[in-house]
Amino acid sequence: MISKELLDKPAQKPFEFEAAYYPPRYAGIKAYTVDDLISGIKRVDGLSIFYHIFHPLFSSHVIPEDMHNDFAVWIRDEMHDSRLAQIISDIEGKEPRTVEDVREDLLKILTENKVSGRASRPFYFVSCNPVIFKTGKVARNLGELIDIIATISMRSIAYHFIFKRVMGYTTKNDFSIWIEENYGLKELADSLSSIDPQTYTDEEKLREDLVRKIEEVIFS
Repeated sequence: MISKELLDKPAQKPFEFEAAYYPPRYAGIKAYTVDDLISGIKRVDGLSIFYHIFHPLFSSHVIPEDMHNDFAVWIRDEMHDSRLAQIISDIEGKEPRTVEDVREDLLKILTENKVSGRASRPFYFVSCNPVIFKTGKVARNLGELIDIIATISMRSIAYHFIFKRVMGYTTKNDFSIWIEENYGLKELADSLSSIDPQTYTDEEKLREDLVRKIEEVIFS
């Protein structure tokens, strides 16, 4: 159990919460077949992989609850291959994996499990132009970090927990880095790092699991 003194202990460096929007833009590539899909995945930028694999977390990006990313939905609904769709849906996105690791997995799986036929509706590759901004929220100790995570916009949580890490800007999510560097709580940092954001299509469920993981370590 972590003492109240540690929860209130000032961090060496406060955690400044930022957030981001990801306005979509058409990447200029569409796929009617799995071969087309493979070609497109090879060509698009990392932001497009992020958009189709991780952006479905947001409530504004609507996909069926039983599929975790856009590629899986299209393969099931347009190519009518539920088995392959499930494999694509289950691709891991947890640390230390990046969008480039996910791209490699997609290409390997699709190449080894080719589906014949042509879709009546194409897959449109979308990328995005991230707009990053400060929220004005600052955590000066561990207790404040927990309180802010429980209430702040999911766009902030996703930016710090998912976007920076999967794009390769950091090796871990920002919360784990800050917790370990300021408090040496490796068990807590590793517990957060074990969460795979690619498996979520409900943003509030991710928030709940983050808070639960923290509370399990702190209050156990």
